[in-house]
Amino acid sequence: MSINLIKGNNKLLVILTQYKRNNLESQLNSLHNQTVKPDIIVVFQNEQHVSIEHLKEKYNFIHVKNSYNTKFFGRFTYCLNFDVEYCIIMDDDIIPGGNCFNNYLQQCKEYNAIIGGNGRIAFNNKFKDLKYPQEVGIRNKAIKVDFVGHLWCVKQEFIRTMLSIKPFTYDTGEDMHLCFSNKLLNNIDSYCGKQIKKEDMCDIAYNKLADDNHSSFKLTPKELRKNVEDYFVSKYNYNFIDNN
Repeated sequence: MSINLIKGNNKLLVILTQYKRNNLESQLNSLHNQTVKPDIIVVFQNEQHVSIEHLKEKYNFIHVKNSYNTKFFGRFTYCLNFDVEYCIIMDDDIIPGGNCFNNYLQQCKEYNAIIGGNGRIAFNNKFKDLKYPQEVGIRNKAIKVDFVGHLWCVKQEFIRTMLSIKPFTYDTGEDMHLCFSNKLLNNIDSYCGKQIKKEDMCDIAYNKLADDNHSSFKLTPKELRKNVEDYFVSKYNYNFIDNN
């Protein structure tokens, strides 16, 4: 089924991330069963910790192999190699429900915004009454946040905007950099996506696959991520959201 579900003939690219986890086949199977199927699937592999060659016989995807670990930003840059309108970039620790792509694409188009699988309020945000979205499960409405993660549903042009500003660091903060740069330059908001039934969810594994020794949340110093926010504030006078 094509992306005609959201009107028009716009193509969808999906980028899957492969590093040290072994969840790729479950993700590919989920993509195969989506109500809106990707026009192009790319498996973006950093270094060679897990063999995935056998999966190419079963699933149709482009395999990008990097001997160098491009960490978090490399997968986003690869979105610009294809003539598509929409891109979904996924972490390697989520399994989307069968209607996830249709659900997130609908919201991306409706709000003209970045739609994410989870949502965060910035460390430096001074407005303490802001709603913090539920991490997993049912969410009855999209909630505006400072930045989103886990899964990013974007227009390809949002990636171009992201890459027009030099990152503070390449070691973390791709989620913040994507959202902050688009808000700063084009007033594009970020929303934690609405998920009104299980099939709409970005992760029907309910975050269980993220609780391991490869979790960037556990391995990345909190102070370094806060420094990404400080960079946008000091260099660009960035303003965080004041309502949601």
